[in-house]
Amino acid sequence: MKARNKVTRTIVGIGIASVFVFFAFRNISLATLIRDASKANFYLLLLTTLVVLFSHFIRALRWRVILNEIKGNISITNTWGSIMVGYLVNNFVPRLGEVVRAYTTGRIEEISVSGVLGTIVLERLFDMLSAGILLGFALLTYHGDIISSFPFLRMAGMILMLGSVVAGVFLYIASSSNRIRQCLLSAIKFLLPTKLAVSTEKMTLSFIESFSILHSSRRLTKISAYTALIWLIYIYSMYIPFFAFQFQTTLHLNFYDAFILILITSIAWMIPSPGSTGVYHLFVSKALITLFGVPKDEALSYALLTHLFAYVAITVVGSIFVYLFSAQKHIKPFKNIPQK
Repeated sequence: MKARNKVTRTIVGIGIASVFVFFAFRNISLATLIRDASKANFYLLLLTTLVVLFSHFIRALRWRVILNEIKGNISITNTWGSIMVGYLVNNFVPRLGEVVRAYTTGRIEEISVSGVLGTIVLERLFDMLSAGILLGFALLTYHGDIISSFPFLRMAGMILMLGSVVAGVFLYIASSSNRIRQCLLSAIKFLLPTKLAVSTEKMTLSFIESFSILHSSRRLTKISAYTALIWLIYIYSMYIPFFAFQFQTTLHLNFYDAFILILITSIAWMIPSPGSTGVYHLFVSKALITLFGVPKDEALSYALLTHLFAYVAITVVGSIFVYLFSAQKHIKPFKNIPQK
């Protein structure tokens, strides 16, 4: 990995996080924030953390279904571990985690890294499409004034749905059409030197072949079921913490409110901030304040503690898997990783 690229990503990520942290916590008394945070039910926050980790385990089960198109009987420990290592990296260098995840899985399972990257792209398409569908549903069913508070939601939903559908259709055609593949390979031969073209052709074919799962209705059904389960668990990860704070005793936020909150949060995760620091705090607190009437200091306490518990858990579990993978295969996930 080029040190300059890594440093640049880190600096940009820290800059984005700093801006969002400033807007999230401005005009907030630190003493009041600490007071409200100290009153939270930490047992419920620990339960929420386990729910978050469980959602990543279900994500690993879904990814395993996609990876089986490349290699059968891949270990669930390896898929879950690679996901956690990727999230660990994203906690510090945004967007690099997917590359680390592909590299780690490729080395451990001895399969093509470019093929693994293809499965991650496909997984993200499922996330984008489902998020777009759910955003559309929320905009149709929510009776509050969500658009005035978050005007980007309508456009985000359209982009997510249309973008994922267009990309999915193209990848479906590319994985089934020899003509498309030959056009891509011809373009590579024309644009690149001979030696580089040969290696790039192999990577491109491996990448495209990973999308052949789009032709299996049985596996698509299974992936869709896992995707629905992941979203359900995500909603619970926002719903359970409501009961850890005092505002719930008077406002009585419900499961549907948690559904709206997780959709707004899903947009926040797309902004390249380390571990979504600052971005998560601003989006979540603003949603709690403007949509549900939660006092500002309590809303920020909710955002601060839910983010902190998840961030620490991912860092700890991801670090454990880094150690285990390094000992198992002598893999150093933070070195010699190809750039996107």
